[in-house]
Formats: sequence, C-alpha cells, structure tokens
Amino acid sequence: MDLCPLVFQPRLLPKLWGGRRLLALGKDLPAGAPIGESWEVYDDSQGSAPVALGPAVGMSLRELSCLWGEGLTGPGRADWQGRFPLLIKLLDASADLSVQVHPDDSLALELAGEGSRGKSEIFVVLEAEPGARMLSGWRPGVDAAAVRAALAAGALEPLLNSVAVAAGDVLDIPAGRPHGIGQGCLVAEVQQNSELTYRLWDYQRLEGGRPRELHVEQALRAARFDQPFACDSGLRRPARQDLGWARLEPLVDGPYFMLQRLDLAAPFSLATADRPRLLMVLKGQLDLAWGAGAGMMVPTGATVMVPAALGVQAVPRADPTQILWIEPR
Repeated sequence: MDLCPLVFQPRLLPKLWGGRRLLALGKDLPAGAPIGESWEVYDDSQGSAPVALGPAVGMSLRELSCLWGEGLTGPGRADWQGRFPLLIKLLDASADLSVQVHPDDSLALELAGEGSRGKSEIFVVLEAEPGARMLSGWRPGVDAAAVRAALAAGALEPLLNSVAVAAGDVLDIPAGRPHGIGQGCLVAEVQQNSELTYRLWDYQRLEGGRPRELHVEQALRAARFDQPFACDSGLRRPARQDLGWARLEPLVDGPYFMLQRLDLAAPFSLATADRPRLLMVLKGQLDLAWGAGAGMMVPTGATVMVPAALGVQAVPRADPTQILWIEPR
C-alpha cells in the first residue's frame, strides 16, 4: 500500500466530569453519555487507533508503522513501530478535574517498570466559559510537608496557582508540575504516550458511592518543589508571526514534541520530512492532495497524520481555518 495521510477513529471515554461539547467538533457521541475524552491519536496496550478515512481505512496506526517503517516514522525510529510516542486528545471538562502530577521518564521507569514513559503535556484551550480557571504550579514556599497538611485539612487548592483562562490560551505542563483542568474548559491535549497519572486531590468526590482513588505518595515523589519551576503556572500567550500564507504562533518546542498554531490564509505545501506531521483542524476544514490525483477532506475536530516520506498540498476550505501543527521528537 502506498503512503497516504491518516485520519483515525477516535476513542471516546465517558468521564465523571465529562459533557457534550465534543459534538461541536464533529464527534459522534453516544446518547446521554457524559463523554470527557476523545483520543484522536493513540497507540497503547489497549489498542492502536484505526484509520477512519482514505485508502488505509480499517488498518491501525501500529500496523501501518510496521508496514511503512521509516516511510511513516522517518529514519532511525524503529522503536515507534511498537508504540507511537505521542497521545493526542480532546477534553471536555464540565466539572473540575482532579489535581494530578505526572512522573518524568526516570521515575516512570522506577515506579512502573520497563518500557514505562513519563508524561509531559500541553493544554490548548479551545473554549472557556466566563470565569473558567485552571490550577497549575505551587504558590511560593510550598513544600511536601505543606501539601500533606493541606490534604489532611481537606483544602489543597489554596496551595496552587489559580489561573484564569480564555480560548486561545496555552498551558505547558512538564512532568512534575501539579495541575488540574477547571470546569468549563474544552481543551486539546498533546502529551507523551503515557497514562501514568498520580491523583493528588479530587475534591472529596464520590464515584459509584465511593471516593475516587488517590495516589498521594506517588504524586509527592513525582512533584517538583524547586524554584522557579515549581511556581511557574505554565501559562503561555505566544506572539503571532505573519508568514503570508498563515499567521503562526509557536506554542512549545521541547524534548518530546513541537507544537504551533496556524491561522491559514492560503494553500501551502508539506514537503517530505524526517518525522511525521500531525495537523489538528480546530476551525474550518482542510483539503489534502498527494500523489497522482489522490485527495481527502479533513473535517473540523479531526487530526490527520502525514507520513514522514509523503509530501502533500493543503488547501483551507473555509475562512477561518485554524490548525495545530504537531511533530514528535
């Protein structure tokens, strides 16, 4: 099979804090279910994302990684054929999420065993209700003893930065930074492909009549208290750059992924590269063309993966058309 762009079938997950706003991004939600997460690109022990559109429909990301090898991943990345390094989600927080901390790669290996990865991530706020906030980073002077005392008193939130957020804001959440997405936020999340989440606080909520499990000791092992890292909320509001064919906002360029947001003003070309490119369509639609007349339309809310060795032509179909451009490291 020849190389082609890949749009995957999302994995929809009901959550206690979920809602119905993913309908606006084209997700086919089951009736009545409070869906919290739509996994757009995933490849893990529970399965690998199946292709939903185009010539490779029905095949999984892992199957195509093995079939196409470096044509998909780029050179020197044979380990990606067993587990793609990124997990990309959409989150609908109709209630506050728990306060969490994620381990880095070293601690993940120690606590969860061989093959485990840490979890650094970034949140891009797509919608935010008036007054919406996120918790991210400790306030000055907080240490592990203060956290234990606050948990015993049932009031952890005062120890964390409370950040007002609006549509367009970005929060950079490297491993070790405590955080919690607040009620009223619709978020695109890009992260290392790891589900190692240590829940530090959950507002004493019940699920099925029981308190949700906390992971206090693991969370405190993972949490960083060093300055200035510990007090940085991670809030980023990047300046725009005018490229002519698009207005570009560089969001993050770190050890695990590069992420930028573009408001498209004209068609553009993606040349072949040394890694796959992922384009999440936040607004509008995108037409892709490649090879000898092949093409597809990528709808609002979908993420398309362009293999490393494939060049494509991209044409925005609506004004505005806005995309997240994501590249794994």
